[in-house]
Amino acid sequence: METPRFTVICCSVDPTAAEALRRNVAATIGEAFEFDAWDNRGRSVGLCEVYNRCAGRSAGEYLCFVHEDVRFLTEGWGARLAAKLSEPACGVVGFAGSVLKLRRMTAWLHGVGDMRANYVQHHGGRRHLHAMNPEGADFSPVVTLDGMCLAVRRDVWAAVPFDARTFGGFHCYDLDFTTAVTAAGFRNHVCHTALIEHLSAGAFSYGWLGTLGVYHRKWAARLPLSVEPLDDARLADLDRRAEAYFLKLLCQKRLFDACPFGRIARYVRTYPGHAASWALPFKYLKYHLKSLVTHG
Repeated sequence: METPRFTVICCSVDPTAAEALRRNVAATIGEAFEFDAWDNRGRSVGLCEVYNRCAGRSAGEYLCFVHEDVRFLTEGWGARLAAKLSEPACGVVGFAGSVLKLRRMTAWLHGVGDMRANYVQHHGGRRHLHAMNPEGADFSPVVTLDGMCLAVRRDVWAAVPFDARTFGGFHCYDLDFTTAVTAAGFRNHVCHTALIEHLSAGAFSYGWLGTLGVYHRKWAARLPLSVEPLDDARLADLDRRAEAYFLKLLCQKRLFDACPFGRIARYVRTYPGHAASWALPFKYLKYHLKSLVTHG
């Protein structure tokens, strides 16, 4: 039997979806692989623990942690990822990420032109192509990556495994893992030479928000991290813009307890000379009214 070059790992609650992913990988990867679908039905084992267990029992030189509702759209993607992953300085390769992670609490995306991406997202019954590659690179250097698909060399994972002790659930495992790999001296990348499709959108909840706080407390002494050096003036501007983006996100996701109007008003008072400040109260009212109409 041929030794697998890749181990593709998914945490599954739907055997049909996992089998569809296995068939998709077989049809597109173009490399010897093994497929490990952890059956998490009725168990709810956290993703960090699942991924560490599956990686530990695997044989592949390259590990690919992927959601069961992802599909690979590019044939021969295995060789393309392997060529990049084989570089000694390469950390994790994914399909959506950010060139920075600020000290201020935010999601992985800051809304300041920091996104690099190459994937198709299903949302609202439509397919949306996210192709952000301003440098025109085959692989964009990033600090953090979204967890829909994360590929990494075995030795990098062994040196920096998923933190199952701190992150026991299903939130922020990707943000933490890719931050840890960056902090260990490797360089993460978004792949622009292969395309994937993600069939579901992320879940934003108070549980996610609480775990995001855990992440920021863990990494407070190491943040900010950036692909390029940033001076104090640039960091202050990015912090201001990222806070506005995050407040808007909290309103969009109806997490109003974490974003009361008083917090919006404080932002306006702090940054009165910026258009984003005056847009926020209207965004707050818009999403509040939509929430009232939807939920009565």
